Amino acid sequence: MERPLIDVVVPVYKVEDYLGECIESILDQTYENIRLFLVDDGSPDKCGEICDQYAAKDERIHVIHKENAGVAMARNDGIDVADAPFIIFADSDDYYEKDAIQHLFDLQQQYDADCVVGGCVKLFEQPDKTYELEKTTLKDGVVEKVSADEAMKKVLLNGSAIWNRLFKREIFKELRFPAGRVNDDEYTVLRAYNICNTVVFSQHPTYIYRIRANSITTSSFSLRKVDVFKNALDNMNFIKEERPHLVKEAEFKYIFSALYCYWNLRRMDRGEKENEAFKNIKTELKTDSMRAIKKNNPYLKLPYKLLYDLIVIGLI
Repeated sequence: MERPLIDVVVPVYKVEDYLGECIESILDQTYENIRLFLVDDGSPDKCGEICDQYAAKDERIHVIHKENAGVAMARNDGIDVADAPFIIFADSDDYYEKDAIQHLFDLQQQYDADCVVGGCVKLFEQPDKTYELEKTTLKDGVVEKVSADEAMKKVLLNGSAIWNRLFKREIFKELRFPAGRVNDDEYTVLRAYNICNTVVFSQHPTYIYRIRANSITTSSFSLRKVDVFKNALDNMNFIKEERPHLVKEAEFKYIFSALYCYWNLRRMDRGEKENEAFKNIKTELKTDSMRAIKKNNPYLKLPYKLLYDLIVIGLI
């Protein structure tokens, strides 16, 4: 009996030095019944050409060339054409372990899970452009089956990526990524888990996450990263509507994001727009609702409560 088709969606932009390794890791999976959608997001380097070269050699690859509109829209374009029973994402400068999709699929079948999450190992770029794998604390063989509530708590308290997760395609029947925002993974995964009944987390290493010196994740703070606070506000309002019993977790992420953005905006050389964002967040921190969160939230640690107090009384 043939195993079901699994669609892999990879947004591609300015990663010509890493793209081949990503593509080959997917094509070389022990689970072979896959279809790979490479979404060339108007990349100005040789990425589009690289995608076409691979597509000419493997009929499982489908390339979408489009004008640059950001990673969220690239993923959405991939979702729009992916109609297999299952879908999984990757970032084009990362790569999968050889048995990753097989492992995630086996767990999906075992637990009839709506989503299965694999273990992630970080790969750090060194100044001389060599790489060093982190010393992982993953415990291979450890599997955790959780409810949607528990999975959403993980997102709110610890964050989340979209890659390294095998979803039933029906989860994305209507769900899409928010266009033009940083941290859109967390926004989307929270809403995806809200649709799930069962989510399975495995500590078997399946995904290698490359930490590059010039990536959005590691770059210095900028106005774009204020999206973290905007997403936290949207997520808190979403939780209040959909799962009010998780409001403490959502409020924690909201105040933590506000403090994070305030502290980093305070330290940077601010222009007009940055200064406006700084003032807006400071005003929000001083509201009665934020004071109540600071006072009553069980997840906010003492150092952050002290930071909050110093901001409110005007010392920093």
